[in-house]
Amino acid sequence: MQCKWFARLVIVLFSLSLPVIAQMNVMPSSCPVGISKFNPSGSNGFTVRLENLKAKKIVGMAFNVALSDATENWRWFHYDDDPTRPLVGFNWNEEIEPRAVKTLTWGSGGGNFGHGGAAAFVLTSVLFEDGSSWNELPNRASCQALWYDYPKKGQTKAVVLPIRQ
Repeated sequence: MQCKWFARLVIVLFSLSLPVIAQMNVMPSSCPVGISKFNPSGSNGFTVRLENLKAKKIVGMAFNVALSDATENWRWFHYDDDPTRPLVGFNWNEEIEPRAVKTLTWGSGGGNFGHGGAAAFVLTSVLFEDGSSWNELPNRASCQALWYDYPKKGQTKAVVLPIRQ
């Protein structure tokens, strides 16, 4: 009789612990911002709308852009469109309060954001007011917004960005 109760108790305790174990294995998004909109307008520059998801004030951010051609081959946007030169960096150093939503605007983007292609705007690092920072690994792009040239509404293939170098 005691064995049955002990077995039942073990089963109940194990069943109750499964949701806790499952939650421990789920990795929350580490992206410190939510990017809701990326709108390039060719030679006129582009805008990005984002929200600071952290409880700390952001004082600096760095972004890179990847471009896709009409056949969905991705490449990072380099200075003078020359892969032997560094990636074009888009930087922002105006403060963004915790939970604040802000539209960031850059002048001439210099990229070819059109004719059946797509673009990915990728956050690569963030500096917070307390001196701490968040940095994306070169082989990841967890903080990104995608834009597709009209009439294309999405990608046929999975978006796989090359490693940033």
